[in-house]
Amino acid sequence: MNDYLLTLLGSSVDEFYEADSWPILGDFTHARHVYTSAGGCPLNVGAVCASKGEKVKALDMLGKEDPSTDFLLEELKRLHIDTSHIQIRENVSDGKVVIILNGDQRTMFVVDPIRPFYEVDDKIQELLNGSRYIYSLMHMIERSFASIDPLLEAKRSGARVILDGTSKYDDPSRVKVLYSLCDGLFINETDYERLKEHSHNEPKDIILNSGGEFVAVTHGSRGSTLYLKDRTLYRESVKHLDVLDSTGAGDAFAGCFLACLMKGMSYEEALSLATVNGAYACTVFGGLGGVASEEELRLFAKEHDYDL
Repeated sequence: MNDYLLTLLGSSVDEFYEADSWPILGDFTHARHVYTSAGGCPLNVGAVCASKGEKVKALDMLGKEDPSTDFLLEELKRLHIDTSHIQIRENVSDGKVVIILNGDQRTMFVVDPIRPFYEVDDKIQELLNGSRYIYSLMHMIERSFASIDPLLEAKRSGARVILDGTSKYDDPSRVKVLYSLCDGLFINETDYERLKEHSHNEPKDIILNSGGEFVAVTHGSRGSTLYLKDRTLYRESVKHLDVLDSTGAGDAFAGCFLACLMKGMSYEEALSLATVNGAYACTVFGGLGGVASEEELRLFAKEHDYDL
């Protein structure tokens, strides 16, 4: 039975720094290290889903001699993510994200991992086929597989491919990959408009008319919209938040939404609780701020007079 979420990771280490100011060209500023955590969008989503009691497995490739590897493995296990399918290989380097904070401003410098394509043997194909949901970023799929055939086979076996829609969409092949695979899409409103510019129709219509299940568009502090085949749902965000850090809020939304569907909740229930989880993440520092139990989220909603 397909009972687990499979995350295609590309794990990274998030390093947070607090800067005195934003430098202009040719200038400099002082920065202080404030926090280090495991990170990367699929990892965050998997951790949030696991924190709701759902089974999460990770497929990843980490560097044998990279000093970040032991830290990442320990963090994944602490977050209750199954690491038994993670490959430790030579000539591979782990990813890193340097996040610079200055007041309420933030910028991120992403150092991509270096890795070859997976050699998709029977064990990996079985892992893909047996999942209920496969979650990743589009560019991570492109960097992980020589073709999308293993994912198409997984879809024929009942797995559903869920994608994060963050991209500039300046590569037509990326748009083609998205529409070929996507059963569900999480995307912010800015990237949705970018995708729309490179599509021949509304992205939500293309996905839903091709057999996709949902398209969730987040609007930051204004809430989120969920497009389904037969209806459109909208939920406002939680009000009067003491925002500490919005890093990972979208991942918190996605991870909670998938966990709710895996529990058998309705789309209405999933959208409501996911919206609360996204808001909750903004009150906790770091990309893993959405890691919270369902009970904690319901208490948070009650404290903020948010009707679930």
